[in-house]
Parts: sequence; C-alpha cells; structure tokens
Amino acid sequence: MKKVIPFKKDIEFNTDIFEINSISLEHNLKPDNNQITGDFIISGDYKANDIALNNEPFIFNLPVTIDLDNYDLSDVIIEIKDFNYDLISNNKLEVDIKLIIDDLKEIEIIDNIPIIEEYKEEVEIKEEPVSDNYITEEEYITYHVHIYRENDSIDSIITKYNISKDDLEGYNNLNDITIGSKIIIPSNE
Repeated sequence: MKKVIPFKKDIEFNTDIFEINSISLEHNLKPDNNQITGDFIISGDYKANDIALNNEPFIFNLPVTIDLDNYDLSDVIIEIKDFNYDLISNNKLEVDIKLIIDDLKEIEIIDNIPIIEEYKEEVEIKEEPVSDNYITEEEYITYHVHIYRENDSIDSIITKYNISKDDLEGYNNLNDITIGSKIIIPSNE
C-alpha cells in the first residue's frame, strides 16, 4: 500500500530575500513504532537584494511526525515525490512537499491480536474422522537428488526411481537438464 502525504510550511528568514539562487531538500525520516519521525532539511543560498555580490547560505530543519496507527512500518520506503517553493513575501518562503510512504502493510486487530493484512488468510475448519493413515499413496514424503551424468536419459531415471514422467516434471524443468544438473526425485518409500 502506498500513501502520499502533503506537507506545507512557511519559512521565515531573518533578512529580506531578493532571489533564491539554489535550494535542495533532504530528509532523515525513519519509522519508529507507529510513527514516522525526523526532519526535512532545506538548504541553499539566496541574494538579499539585487545589487548583492555574495550569496547568503541558509539551512532549515523542519521537524516531522506522521502518525500511522494500524500499519506495519517495518519495511516501508520513504521518498520525496514532489517539492515546490514560492517566495510569498520579502522574508518568507513557502515550501510544499509531497512525501510517498510505500510498502505499508495494514494491520487488522482481531481479539487483541494484530494480523498483518498481507499475510492474513481465511481458513475453513472441517471436522474429519480421525484416521491412522495420514499419508495417501500419492503423497511424497522424501526426495532424492540425482546428478545427471553422461550416460543418463530421462527414461533411465524414470525406470531407476520407478516414477512417472509427470511426477518428475512436477519437480524439475526437464527441458533444461544438462550434464551435472541436479534432478529432484520425489519418493514415497
């Protein structure tokens, strides 16, 4: 799941601003429990008036706290989607940032047990009679690994391990077998 979060802020400078020459945006946002916290770091330089020879540097840290209850934040990706700015007065800069938080997993609470939506699975419970034989003839419980040698063929492997070609194909791509390939042989012995 992806969320786009807008962030708008006015930044007030101590001096007048004639022109912004350069500006950059970075962040150090990190997930922390059910929040994303950190700072947007806006830096650059500006001219105070039209006759100024030197550019004045600036840097502002804008603290950010984003509450995201009911989400698993363990694998989120935090990126800046869009960044715009506008000089709205002689000493005030308006910044407009759109943040993307990706790979959010919604958590559903059932009987006080959190369930991450991505792994949530509905299970139907059926009552069946108890049996002494839990494994049917068609189920395989062990596997052999056969290394394909120079004199081997698919037919010789099928004969050697008493297996059908369909069962062998269910575990291996028979078109890609070359000398030295490892072939998985299911067995119910």
